Amino acid sequence: MESNTFKNVAFGGFDKQDVISYIEKTSKEHTDALETLQKQYDALQSEKQALEQQLAATTQQLDSVRSEAETLRSDFSRAQAQADSLKDLPSEVERLSAEVQALQPDAEAYREFRTRIGDIECEARKRAADLENDTNARLTRLVADFRAKYQDLVTSFNATSGYVTGELRKVEVNLTQLPRALDQVGTELSELEGALNKQKSE
Repeated sequence: MESNTFKNVAFGGFDKQDVISYIEKTSKEHTDALETLQKQYDALQSEKQALEQQLAATTQQLDSVRSEAETLRSDFSRAQAQADSLKDLPSEVERLSAEVQALQPDAEAYREFRTRIGDIECEARKRAADLENDTNARLTRLVADFRAKYQDLVTSFNATSGYVTGELRKVEVNLTQLPRALDQVGTELSELEGALNKQKSE
């Protein structure tokens, strides 16, 4: 506070106008200081609210990333289970191939049988040939279909596995970065609280 020297008068001590002017000046300085402090306090409050909103948004983002990671893990587990179910497909293909091989002697027997029969046997030979061709074609189609499905499932699993692995890596990167952002927000909040406490103590 500035030192002030009041003029003395012959009667009554100090000059009244000097005292009034000093009081008015001091009151104005005090009012200006209070307004400045209030503006600083309001600014700090606004900054605190902004940081709190940023923290809430970051927390929500973290929850979303965790949910996405859980979904990706679930998709990967289903893809893995589907891949496990394909393990029996090669044995099924082998079984059908064995059936085809087993039918070959029957076809040969049909051919030998029709050589020993006359005109009546021609129809039987035709039926046997038709049956043989139909059976072989049907089994060939089945084997080809099973092989195609097997290849499609293997391709789908490889693509899904690669996608899920890539997404999990992205999620892991995001998760490793989020704690740093949260620490930064916590540091800023601590600095803000320290500034507020210091302002109050003053």
